[in-house]
Parts: sequence; C-alpha cells; structure tokens
Amino acid sequence: MELKNVEIFPNDVCIGKLVAAAKSYRNSILSLSTVEKGSPLEWFVRKVQDRIVLCTLRRYIVKASNNSRHSFEYLDQDELIVAHMVGGVDAFMKVSHGWPILNTALKLTSLKTTDHQSKEISLSFLCKVEEAANNLDSHIRQNISSFVDATEEILFQQMRIELHSNDTSKK
Repeated sequence: MELKNVEIFPNDVCIGKLVAAAKSYRNSILSLSTVEKGSPLEWFVRKVQDRIVLCTLRRYIVKASNNSRHSFEYLDQDELIVAHMVGGVDAFMKVSHGWPILNTALKLTSLKTTDHQSKEISLSFLCKVEEAANNLDSHIRQNISSFVDATEEILFQQMRIELHSNDTSKK
C-alpha cells in the first residue's frame, strides 16, 4: 500500500515528519526491515496516535504553566515552547524528543525582544543569557516554569552587571 496523502481532523497536530518517514520507509528496504511486526500502515497509525498523545500532553502542560508573570504557548510544527516574559522578552525553548514523558531537558534556542523599550538590548547580551540558561542543571531545564524563572533571573543578573559596568566606565 502506498501512502500518497494524509490529513487528520482537527489538524492541530503536525504529522508532516511522520508522513515523510512513512514515504521513506516505502523507498528503503533497510528501513522496512526495522518496522515492528505489522504493515507500514499499522506503523504509521501507531506513530500518529503516539504523536497525538504527546502533543496533547505538551499542550496541557504548557497551558497549566501559565501564570501572572509568564504566558506560554506551544508551537507543534516547530516543537517549540514560547515564554512571554515580563519586560517584553520572549524565550523560545526547543522541546526534546519525548518531553515531557521522558525527563529530558528543554533547550533555550533564542531570546527576542518584543516591545520598543527592550529593543535596545544587544544581541551579544541576549546570547550571554542564552548560554548561561543552557548551562543550568538539567533538572531545572526539565520544568517549564523553573527554567523560565531561572532564565529570567539570569537576564536580570546580566542586566545589573551590564549597568554596573556602564556606570564604572562613565566615571
């Protein structure tokens, strides 16, 4: 059986990577031997079901993490969590394969400023914060709220350091 086109309704779960994998299985004898017992269609349906469960769980955890200081959203297609922090900074966190079922750490991929007052924050400053955040212990980076809280603390510490260095250089 050849997979030509697949759609699910509602289409709130991205299955493009699974469709591509299923098509590559058809074209590769080696890959077909790695499919568990059953047909490639059974494999595909099982993977779509797994993807729906994982995506639903991620959305639930992200929604439950919203609080008065932070607003979160999950972007399924990019497998990113966006944290909208106080001060007009958005943190983009890459979701590890299997998170949250597996205790894998999130990775801060970028910080972006969103309001006009914070546009003055330099790219090098944001890169320092990103590097420090990704060097946090993995147990902190496994939880959305603790990771964003720690990232925000690093952001404030770096701002104080930068302000202090600017003040001493002016003297």
